[in-house]
Amino acid sequence: MKPLSYQQKSYASVIMAVAVLLVLATLFAKLNLVQQYQYAYTELSHQVQFIRDQVYKVKVSDNHSYDKITQSLVNVERQVQQLQQRLQPLHASKIGSSIIIDENMREHAKQYSSTVKELIANLETLLRLKISQEYSVHTVSLLQQDLLNSYTDADSKMHIFALAAGNPQINTSENPLFNTSQYQSLAVHIELLAKLDEQIKLKSQQVFNANVSDSIAEQARFWLVLVDDIKFYLLLMSICLLGIYAINYRIQLREQARKESKILHDLSKIEQEKAQLSLVAEHAQDAIIITDSSGCITWVNKGFVTLSGYKPEEIRGKKPGKILQGKNTSKQEVDRIRQGINRQESIKSELINYHKDGSEYWIDIAINPIINPKGQVTHFIAVERDSTARKRMESQLAQAVIKADVSNKAKSTFLATMSHELRTPLNGILGMAQIIEPNLENPEHRQQIQILLESGNHLTSLLNDILDFSKVEEGKLCLENELFQLKTVIEPIISTYEPICAEKDISFEVKNSINEAQSFKGDKARVRQIIYNLLSNSVKFTESGRVTLSFKQAVNEAGTSGVAMCIQDSGIGIRQERLDSIFDPFIQAESSTTRQYGGTGLGLSIVKQLVELMGGVITVSSKVGLGTRFDIFIALERAQMPVNTSSETSKVKQALPENIRILIAEDNKVNALVAKTFCQRLGHNVEIAYNGLEAINILKTKPFDLVIMDNHMPEMDGIEATEYIRKTLNLSVPVFACTADVFKEAHDNMINAGANHVLTKPLQEQSFRDALAQFAHLIGKEQQLKANDNKVVALSRHQPQELNTTEADIDYRQLRAALADAETFSQHIAEFNEFAEGSITELIAAYDDDNAADICQLASMIRDKAEVFFSARIYTLALEITDTLAGAESVFESQLKLERLQQLINLLEVNIHQNQRLKQGQSIEHKNDDVSNVS
Repeated sequence: MKPLSYQQKSYASVIMAVAVLLVLATLFAKLNLVQQYQYAYTELSHQVQFIRDQVYKVKVSDNHSYDKITQSLVNVERQVQQLQQRLQPLHASKIGSSIIIDENMREHAKQYSSTVKELIANLETLLRLKISQEYSVHTVSLLQQDLLNSYTDADSKMHIFALAAGNPQINTSENPLFNTSQYQSLAVHIELLAKLDEQIKLKSQQVFNANVSDSIAEQARFWLVLVDDIKFYLLLMSICLLGIYAINYRIQLREQARKESKILHDLSKIEQEKAQLSLVAEHAQDAIIITDSSGCITWVNKGFVTLSGYKPEEIRGKKPGKILQGKNTSKQEVDRIRQGINRQESIKSELINYHKDGSEYWIDIAINPIINPKGQVTHFIAVERDSTARKRMESQLAQAVIKADVSNKAKSTFLATMSHELRTPLNGILGMAQIIEPNLENPEHRQQIQILLESGNHLTSLLNDILDFSKVEEGKLCLENELFQLKTVIEPIISTYEPICAEKDISFEVKNSINEAQSFKGDKARVRQIIYNLLSNSVKFTESGRVTLSFKQAVNEAGTSGVAMCIQDSGIGIRQERLDSIFDPFIQAESSTTRQYGGTGLGLSIVKQLVELMGGVITVSSKVGLGTRFDIFIALERAQMPVNTSSETSKVKQALPENIRILIAEDNKVNALVAKTFCQRLGHNVEIAYNGLEAINILKTKPFDLVIMDNHMPEMDGIEATEYIRKTLNLSVPVFACTADVFKEAHDNMINAGANHVLTKPLQEQSFRDALAQFAHLIGKEQQLKANDNKVVALSRHQPQELNTTEADIDYRQLRAALADAETFSQHIAEFNEFAEGSITELIAAYDDDNAADICQLASMIRDKAEVFFSARIYTLALEITDTLAGAESVFESQLKLERLQQLINLLEVNIHQNQRLKQGQSIEHKNDDVSNVS
């Protein structure tokens, strides 16, 4: 059994003491009450005995004694009744004595009350009898005297005295005395007196009976015994209370001894801990400094002496900062530490201290205030750790990072240069091969040219893989975020791989369970690249059977929606132990694969990294001889294709422009010849400029329908030349940039400079034809407008695909610099679009109403808005219209040409469209930043 705890023992002793005290209180109350009853009953007993004696001595002649005795009897009887009633339960509960008055007391009180009542009743009866006796004696005496006075003869007197003596004579003679009423009355009273005497004797015996005295004495003894018993119990309870107190005192002594033992043990433990802490503080490598509340040193450990070179006696009483800090110590950190100390806060810092010999060293310092219970700072404890080695390592790491960045930039520059240098001659090789191929009639020669084209295309693919891998590895690959429909990805894949599979005599099947009308937002080109790379492997490694490509909508474990794709083939398969490394760069399933099928082993590595960049996952399963399956999930946001872009996504293929004038700016004569030959074979007139400056000078003197602009040229490169064409010459002629650079930054730089499209070297004839078809609506438009100035008969809006977006000239860089933040910038762009839309509507309405004043006012407002948005073209044209219509009453009668108003509307529309593209995610700021980085 588990021993009782100190608290349990204390509670038990207290409860016992309280119980004993309650018993003592009850006993004292009972003793007091019993003594009161004892005194009351004893007094009553004396009164009863006194009254009894008085009744015995009472005389009728003494009326005062009779009344006093009567009153005393009444009082005694009332007191007896009151005492008995007070002991009854009903009355006892009222006075709170029901606990201390027991049934035995009530029984004795009842008996005593009965005895006293009976005694009082007998005394009253005795008193009445004695009164009657005295009255009878007095009557007898009066009657006797009256008879003696009436009858004086001796015989009559003898008879009277005999009757009075209680011995009446027998009537032997006829004495008239016997017949008198007085005599008969005397006889009756004498007889009554005799009876009274007998009754008095009987009552006296009852009153003075020993049993009555014994009963009264017994009652007195009961109360005396009860008092003695209560006193005994009081003594016993007092002894118990003393015993409890003694036990509790012993418990307290034991607890106190235990606490003292624990305190001693704790003190001993604290002393041990202090000794250990003192040992730690004394021998710790970190410097520990203790100062008083004013910051003066009171104690330092050996670590401080080792770190600073100062001995304790040299610095005691001095402030650490004045001794340890120097010219290279950060003033800002010192001020911050001082402010923290003044605020009584803990503070951490890193700063330079100086050794006694003057050498610098870095420390990490933590200062903590010691605050007493009154809230006053008594000491400060500072812990300093030498961080010189860490700071040196950080510096070395920073230098290493800089070197690595320089190395990465050098690698990127090298790759870009090598790509450009390799693509430039490759462009000549493939270009000339494409030119020669149609002219060959000999099948053997045609087969040789085909081998040359395939080898060139393979080399181009290798260059693309290496560049993509480099960009992904450096984290510089940026994903586009454009709206597209999955059919625009699937259709080119089908058109590419159906003939390839048919040539290998394998089946190619595409299963698409996604609604064709469903649009997605993401990087369409990279999605297509992932599928192309995987399909390329599947087709390459499948000699018979089939290749299957399937699409369906899915949701990943995180709840993100996207597209699940599966590419499955019946090819050679991959061994299980090689699956884990299949996505590593420069790794192929088998070493013999490279010899038999070729390849760098970068394709799957690029695919995996592209999938992960898109928030997706790719898995592979395979069995040797049965085939391989790739499952891909790509997170693509579902979106709704805007209504106004439906014509763009489903535009009808336009016919190629015919007999147009093309200016080719290309410094490499072979590439220039290739481009010229492509153009001439399509029936176009071509002129060549061998640098950007030469192209500018030609454009100043001759009109052209299309400019093909190389990037890297002497004297003036393609970007500068394109910007000059747009901003200085203000020409809207379509410009196709043609560059061997495949980095996105280079393409974005050309687009930002004003190019409509970018062609990548080596130039492919089909890609050139596609570009001509795509921009057929813009090629030759400027000359057509100039030749048909008078053919515009009404103002109108245009579809987005009809707009030449290169005419958009809001300078986003200047606008962004003038505004506070990106949110304000977006608000201004939205405000411009709203203003421009309203202005176009009002211009058309004002022209239809021939309201020159409204058009002049609108043009003035547009001019002011263009100035705020740094749009030079809109500003110039709006200013021209304002000046032309100033003071005019009619538009039709003024010198203003309708074409100028239409051009203003066109400029507003192209800027609205460009702003919408910016809002959809084609961030001009990102592109400008890329331009700056490349520059």
